[in-house]
Amino acid sequence: MGQIPSEVRQQIIEVLSSALESFGDVNVRAWGEVVSIDLSENSRKVFSVQIADRSVQLGEAWVGIWTGNIAVDALNDLIASKMVALVERGAPRDFRDIFTVCQQGLCQVNACWALWHQRQKLAKEDSDPQRAVLAIQTHLARLEKARPLERIEDEQQRLAAQQLRTWFHEVFVYGYHH
Repeated sequence: MGQIPSEVRQQIIEVLSSALESFGDVNVRAWGEVVSIDLSENSRKVFSVQIADRSVQLGEAWVGIWTGNIAVDALNDLIASKMVALVERGAPRDFRDIFTVCQQGLCQVNACWALWHQRQKLAKEDSDPQRAVLAIQTHLARLEKARPLERIEDEQQRLAAQQLRTWFHEVFVYGYHH
């Protein structure tokens, strides 16, 4: 499937935004190849959908019965894209998503790194693993400083945050074997 024409993409964004407005506050953000449409209720995000034009793809996108004419990225492309987001943006959700993908057995740590490397090479982007590890460590340090474990009051949330942080420090950043 080719890229969506810009006027069609804009129309999709407007239709989705309009449909969501009756449920709360809608925020449309764009970065790189991605547009995110977020729905918030009482300043808390409750729904988000992303639309992405991919400059490179590792596998064939598929069109499911329930998606009509909308192509959905293959799992490897989703993981590679999330790895790019983790390295470049390092938002809390990027850490949670990669952690969950690995913990659920959907992808091994070294395979996440291999997908990132493959995507970076195809996109002719920087594929230096040392730079990527440093970026992830920097993002993680920023998150730890912004939300220290001792300031997380809920014990379950604190333990989950500690487990995730420890896993990234001790397992994930050493998982690059390319």
